[in-house]
Amino acid sequence: MVENNLLSLIIFAPLAGAVINWLIGGRLKNEMFSGLVACGTIAVSTVVAFMIAFGHNGALHSEKPVLDHLWTWIQVGSFRADFGLGMDRLSGIYACFITFVGLLIHIFATGYMKGDKGFYRFFAYLNLFMFSMLTLILADNFLLMFVGWEGVGLCSYLLIGFYLKKDEARRAAKKAFVMNRIGDWGVLIGIFLIFSLTGTISFFDKTVDGQQVQSVFTFVLANMSADPFTWGAIFAGGLTSVGVLLFIGATGKSAQIPLLTWLPDAMAGPTPVSALIHAATMVTAGVYLVVRSNAIYQMSPTAMWIIAVIGAATAIFAATIAIAQNDIKKVLAYSTVSQLGFMFLAAGVGAFVVAIFHVMTHAFFKALLFLGSGSVIHGMHHEQDMRKMGGLRKHMPITFITMAMGWLAICGIPIWAGFFSKDEILYKTFATDKYFPAGPFPGEEVLWAVAVFTAVLTAIYMTRMMVMTFWGEERFHHQIEGEHHGDDHDAHEDTHAHVHDDHDEEHHALPPNFKPHESPWVMTMPLVILAFLSTVGGLVGVPYAMSSIFGVKDANAFEHVLEPVVAETKMPTAIAAREAAKSHAPEVVQKERMLAGLSIVMAAIGIAIGFALFLKTPLRKMPKILEEKWRLDELYNGYIVDPITNLSRNGLWKGFDVGFIDGMVNGIGHFVIEAGSLVRQIQVGFVRSYAAIILLGALAVLGYFIYYGLKLVG
Repeated sequence: MVENNLLSLIIFAPLAGAVINWLIGGRLKNEMFSGLVACGTIAVSTVVAFMIAFGHNGALHSEKPVLDHLWTWIQVGSFRADFGLGMDRLSGIYACFITFVGLLIHIFATGYMKGDKGFYRFFAYLNLFMFSMLTLILADNFLLMFVGWEGVGLCSYLLIGFYLKKDEARRAAKKAFVMNRIGDWGVLIGIFLIFSLTGTISFFDKTVDGQQVQSVFTFVLANMSADPFTWGAIFAGGLTSVGVLLFIGATGKSAQIPLLTWLPDAMAGPTPVSALIHAATMVTAGVYLVVRSNAIYQMSPTAMWIIAVIGAATAIFAATIAIAQNDIKKVLAYSTVSQLGFMFLAAGVGAFVVAIFHVMTHAFFKALLFLGSGSVIHGMHHEQDMRKMGGLRKHMPITFITMAMGWLAICGIPIWAGFFSKDEILYKTFATDKYFPAGPFPGEEVLWAVAVFTAVLTAIYMTRMMVMTFWGEERFHHQIEGEHHGDDHDAHEDTHAHVHDDHDEEHHALPPNFKPHESPWVMTMPLVILAFLSTVGGLVGVPYAMSSIFGVKDANAFEHVLEPVVAETKMPTAIAAREAAKSHAPEVVQKERMLAGLSIVMAAIGIAIGFALFLKTPLRKMPKILEEKWRLDELYNGYIVDPITNLSRNGLWKGFDVGFIDGMVNGIGHFVIEAGSLVRQIQVGFVRSYAAIILLGALAVLGYFIYYGLKLVG
């Protein structure tokens, strides 16, 4: 066990930034101060994260995790939960790319949010989010991880609804909050079940105050056997039940079917929020949870199969919607949902390392694309509709070139980062029968076909986005059917196109002589760095089949770093799968190369289709059902939300609460009032009347005693 107290600095530096910005930044109202505090604290986290990950006895090349025990949080009977942090190879990779990409996004945001009245509040929320996210990935047990899990949900709510007077933002924030809570019950029940099965909730084996604490995963590998590959295992209360419950939480946090509709609506928040939370960090928390618990999942084949199917279904479903959206951020939002589906597909077929590889490359190119879209929106006077763009490459050359790097990466063109990770997902899906820990995997051919088709769709809709934004004629002043400007009157008063406040980020009418402009260096510099990472970042994970073409036999450093994270179960099928993965048999290598070639061809075809369809007709009408997102919101509202709302309003509120509870309380009150009114009639105000009443009462009491006295005597 390696102790390093600096680990806590990674999470508490952003928390300090949030407190300072809230308490002092709110009084100073100084953008320079708030920006320096926010970026400075994240820079501290970044430096410390890289030091602990890559330094002497660093987490990324050590066999044991780096731990930091702060205090024992809860100890009741055999239940123990520490407020302790741990960085192993998995959380080390997460910590490095989250802090570094987060730092770039913070820097970008200082330019994007310039002039906003809520500048300090925005960065306080952003720092608080970083604290929660880093707590989530560095927690050394399930309960503390759940604290971070809930924290990022709360911060997501605050940041999506940052524009307080914008109805769309408020509705989106509530939707995100509710949908995440729906999923969170699964995580919570899953943690309860884990403790009841194993007696511990710790991620790591450790010694605290002389007491041995066993890891959940060590207990599972040593004392439990794999569940059968049956539907009944889901409800048996064993490892499969745990896996399914945890995955329910992951569907909410990572926007998978059926809890996916909150993520595209979350684009109502500021664009840096979209880049940080809804592309690079929070939405990948579900993938982290699944990979962190891979020892449980490897012994729960039914849960893994469900994850793979849901992942593939989400990937293609979101891709079909992305191809018909006109809002540049909505395209990227549905693209994110689709890419998250790829990650879950990889985890579901047992390629846990590949899933994390795609998480990392996706963080690079999707953060780049979101920030690039923010630069476009900034240069277009907050216009987000691509139908009113076109020809921007000559006005915004840096933004165009950098976004082109992200476009090639997500399309899967070599040597850009997305090619290596996506190609590995496709190959591992195709060859699941050889690598799946539980043996044969039903339906892997269908999943592979779905994944390939989704990859082609990805190339098409991303090419459409680039063509509509940067190529073709300029359409800045074209009238769009159903177009609505937020407030034209204010637009004329606001001569500073780049300035917006905390209650209005809507696009205003463009002046007749409007020309788009490139963003300032503080916004383009992060784009350049992310473009570089999107181009070469995938070279850390070049698979054997690719590197061996150039005579390099073992270039997959990323896989070797994460190998210890994947539990080695003792099932014969799992042992055979591990041996197959390491064998590099010539026929296997040849097959992987053929599939990679096919993947490149399909990506090129997708790009060619995108240019052919949209270069000359960028406003091509798309199928209405796709524009309306398969009417999923209407389906949810019609069959789930509205019935529950009606039941709550008419049944629970008006019927039970107002009718029964209030009716009973009010009825008692009315009865007492009426009884009092009757009794009040005898208060006539004459002494002789009161004396008569007293006499009658006395006679009644006297008569009572006489009656019962005679009965006793008789």
